[in-house]
Amino acid sequence: MKSENVAHFNNKLIVNLLLQEPLSCVELSERTNLSHMATGRILRRLLEMDIVKPYVEPPKKRSRGRQFFRYEINSDRAYYICINFQHKHESFTIYDLSGNIIYSEQFETKVVDNAVIDDINNRIKNVFVNKKIHNDRIAVISVSIPGRVNAESGEIIVSSKIDKSVVLKKRFSEAFPSAAVDVCNDIDYACIYSILSEEFDYGNGSHLYLYVGDGVACCAIFDKKIIRGVSGFGGEIGMNYTDSNENRLSAEIGTPVMLQFCREITKNNEFSFDSLKAECEKYPQIKEKLLKVADTLGRVVCNHVDVLGSSHIVFAGSITKYPKFFFERFSEKLRDTNYSKGIDYKVDFSFTEETGEGQMLLARLDSLDWVMKQY
Repeated sequence: MKSENVAHFNNKLIVNLLLQEPLSCVELSERTNLSHMATGRILRRLLEMDIVKPYVEPPKKRSRGRQFFRYEINSDRAYYICINFQHKHESFTIYDLSGNIIYSEQFETKVVDNAVIDDINNRIKNVFVNKKIHNDRIAVISVSIPGRVNAESGEIIVSSKIDKSVVLKKRFSEAFPSAAVDVCNDIDYACIYSILSEEFDYGNGSHLYLYVGDGVACCAIFDKKIIRGVSGFGGEIGMNYTDSNENRLSAEIGTPVMLQFCREITKNNEFSFDSLKAECEKYPQIKEKLLKVADTLGRVVCNHVDVLGSSHIVFAGSITKYPKFFFERFSEKLRDTNYSKGIDYKVDFSFTEETGEGQMLLARLDSLDWVMKQY
C-alpha cells in the first residue's frame, strides 16, 4: 500500500475505463467510487503523461441539460506490435495505444531463422518511416510462438517453428531498443484471452485450460494467473507418458491422429469433425476409438487436477467438436477416485482460441504500463 503503488493502480483504473469510451471526471468518479477531487488529480497526472487528452465531441445538435467535459486515450502516445509465428497464421500487426490497427501483414515461412527476423524488422521499420512515426514510440513487441522459450535467457527451449540459434527477445530488442519484448507460447496467449475476456470465472482457486488441436498443451491457472516455472517453462502436457510402454499423450489423443483414423475408416479424404457425431452411428470403430482416447485423456488429466486441486477444466481447440459422449466418458475417468464424490468438477468449452486477441489485450495493458512507468 505504498503511495506510489496506489497512484499507479489508480492510474491504470482510470485508463482502463477510458479505453472503453470517453468519460468525464464526474462519470469516472461514479464508476470508480473515488472522490471527484481524487479523480481530477489522477486525470491531471495522466494529462502530464500525455496518455489521455480532451475528447472532442463530433458535431451534433446540442441537447439541453448539463454538458460533460470528457477525456479519451491519446492513441498516438505509443504503439505496440504483435508478431505471430503460429503455423499457417504467420503475421505481424501494429496497433496504436487505443487498440486500433495501424498496419497488418501476413507472411509465410517454414522455419524462422535470423534472416527471417531481420526481414520482419526491416518491414516494420519501413511502416513506421512511411507513417512518419518515430521508433521510440514503440512500447511493446509481443511475439507468439509454437513452443517454449526460456524467460531468463531468451533462448528457445523447444519449438517446431523457431530455429534454436534464434534468440527472439535479443533480436527484436536490438532492432527496437525502446520496446519491452515479450515472447510467449501461442496457447498461453489464447488462455490469456479467455481470462481477460472473462468468458469463465478463473478466480477463486486453480483451473486447467486444456488445448487439444494440431498440438496438445495446457495452462494451469491460479487466481487468473498462468503458473509457470522460474524459466517460464510450463504447460507441456503433450509429452506426458500415458503407460508403461512409454507412449506419449500427443500421439494418443492428438486430433490430427483422430482425423486420419476417421478418414481411413470412412475411406473419405474430405472427412471433417463437423460430421463426427453422425459418422459414429455408422462406424462403431470411430466411437470405440473416441472412447479409448477419452479414457486416456481422463486418466492423465485426473493426475494433474488431483495435484493442482483443480475442479474446473476448460477445453479449447478442435477437440471441442467431439460428441457429447466423449466428454461424458472423460468425466467418468476424471471422477474415478475414492474421493471424487466430494468434488464438484466442472467442464467448460472455449471456442475462441484467440491467440491474436490475447496478444493484443496483454500488449495494450503492458504498453499503458510502459508509458506510466516513465513518470
